[in-house]
Amino acid sequence: MSLTKNSNLIPTVCNIYFAPLDDIDTITPVTDRFHRQITFKEALSWQEIYFTPGTAEFTEKPKENDAGELIEQLLKFSLPGEDDSNLADLDGILGRPVLVKIEYSSGGKKLLGDLGNGAKLSQLLQISVKQTGSQLEFSCMATYRACWITD
Repeated sequence: MSLTKNSNLIPTVCNIYFAPLDDIDTITPVTDRFHRQITFKEALSWQEIYFTPGTAEFTEKPKENDAGELIEQLLKFSLPGEDDSNLADLDGILGRPVLVKIEYSSGGKKLLGDLGNGAKLSQLLQISVKQTGSQLEFSCMATYRACWITD
């Protein structure tokens, strides 16, 4: 086995989307175990989440436990400001299992969560002179690394 140089050396997260698990019809492995195809129920699709450009960080960290290795997936990003409409919008997804699609500047797309184990959103609100807004985090303990999404 040999490793070759990555073709995308400096990926950045440019878009973040989510979908409630109830909106998904199927998640199908395609080509290999690292690629998935998502099929939505009729007339449903991804919902975009605005975030401050350049603030998104995605990490995957292996964690050992009694059942074997799990992968801690974490997507952090900032939502600037605060207003009453955001509270209602966030309330619909905070703490509820969803699928998350990350789009990279290269055009690649990755999937966090699956139908049996969705990612959950948490919020930390900070209002100060230096920064006002929310630090949002999607997190998931998965049995495999985030897969590439095939359209």
